[in-house]
Order: sequence, then C-alpha cells, then structure tokens
Amino acid sequence: MAAALLPASELARIHRLEIVARIIVEGLMAGAHRSPFTGSSIDFADHRPYVPGDDLRHLDWKVLARSDRLVLKRYEAETDLACVLAVDGSASMGYGGARAGISKYRYAAQLAAALAWLVLQQQDRVGLTLWSERAVQEVPARFQGQLERLCRALEAHEPSGRTDAAKGWERLAAPATARGLIIVLSDFLGDLEQFAHACDRLQARGHDLALVWILDPDECDLALPGSCRFQGLEGEGELIAVPRALAEAYRQEVERHRHALLALCRRRGAACIACRSDEPPHLPLNRLLVELDRRRRRQ
Repeated sequence: MAAALLPASELARIHRLEIVARIIVEGLMAGAHRSPFTGSSIDFADHRPYVPGDDLRHLDWKVLARSDRLVLKRYEAETDLACVLAVDGSASMGYGGARAGISKYRYAAQLAAALAWLVLQQQDRVGLTLWSERAVQEVPARFQGQLERLCRALEAHEPSGRTDAAKGWERLAAPATARGLIIVLSDFLGDLEQFAHACDRLQARGHDLALVWILDPDECDLALPGSCRFQGLEGEGELIAVPRALAEAYRQEVERHRHALLALCRRRGAACIACRSDEPPHLPLNRLLVELDRRRRRQ
C-alpha cells in the first residue's frame, strides 16, 4: 500500500509506464467504486470468463449448472465498447514546475496508462490518440497486447506544436471511428469555443465524452518568487513581470476559465474533472470514475 501512496514527483522517476499504471491502480483500489466501463443492451452476443469483482447479475447460471464454469453474458453494446484516450501532446504540456517535479504531459501519460490498464482488465478495447495541431500518433482500439503499445507511444513522444482541438480530434470524429467513450487529457489552455466545437462534433458521432483538465501548481496560483520571465511555449512570445503583483487577477482568470470549461461540459452532458500535476494520480482517476458512474446512473 505504501507504493500506492507515492506522489507524482516520485512516480516520475519510474520510467516504465506499465509499472506506474499498476502502482496508480493499487492506490485507486483503496477506495471502492462502481466501474463505468460496461455496456448494456438486450441483444445477447456471447460469453466471457468471470473475473472477480464482476456483477453477478450477468452470470449465466445455465452454463454454470451444465459445465461448472463461471461465465458472464455479454451483450451487443459490450462487444462494441471502445475507450479512446486523447492525450494532449502540445508544447504547453511540456511545462513542469519545481513543486510538481513532473511535466503535465508525463502526468497525463501516467493517468492514460492507468486508465488503459483498467479498461483492459475489464476485457474491453482501448486506443490512443496523441494530438496537438494535428493527430500526432494514433493507436487503434484493440485488446491483446495493447497496454505495451500505448505505453511505448506515450513514452516516445516529446511535447511539441500548438494546441488545435479541431484538427487534433479530426480523426476521432470520422465515421470510421467506432462509437465509444473518449477521454481527453489536456491543460485546455486555448480558445474554449474551439474545444466546444470539437466536442460537438464528437457527440454528433454518438461518442460519450470526458475531459480531464491538468494544470501545474504554478499555473494554478502563480506563486513564483521575485521578477520572472514568462515564455509562451507555443510561440506567444515573452513577458517579464512580478508574479505577486499579478497573482490575484491571475487566480480570478483561472477560476473564470474553470467555470467556463465546466459549463461547456455541463451543457453537453460530458464528464469533467480538474487536477494538479502534484496530486497522487489515483485521486483524480478515482474522481473521474465516480463522475462517469454518476452520469451513467442518470441516463
């Protein structure tokens, strides 16, 4: 259990994302939650082996009586359920302050690896889209051997390029992409109208949507000492300023952005959680799963 309580800065020293994913999930399992990664339909498709923790309501008692095997009924929606993790790989995600000890991109990669591990544990398919001003890399949703593929892609990427949700999410909104759950991990430091239009396109294709807003602690409160030189990571130029003089106005702007992002999601019925890159990753992961489950119960 001690491993499960490692802070993000300590997890950053572990280079293999597969290992990080399991550590994060260990921490997550300390708080029980109802899983949102299940399909539902009246059309029976096939069976799958029982896994401890599965809902016993779906157990096929006739098969158990005949062959003494524990299998669950799977329905049409379950066989077609796919989760795509859309990770922001733009230049702004490369920022990592001293307090967090880890970049926003590395933190997003840790969360994505843990989510992939959870989805695959439940016999569902998971895919990955790394995006910035375009889709940098795509790993189609699959099951067998997928965790290694996703972690390899996440580890190989270096944050670069501008944030452009319209072009970065273009392939996700294409008709060829199977309907499913899309989880976007980003700092959402851009025009929210652009993100709103991109969300509308995804939902028009029938996707469920969840947004994970990741900020570095420095970006939350601007608690930096002395006079600082601020450099835009996506070509916005430089600014020299005293953070203390701007801190209150800056915090109000961050809060305004947060409310606008939450309102965007609320109007579209999308799940949304905010987190800081110095949080132990299992905490925002648990908040996300609870929020997804709450939305499913309301449907």
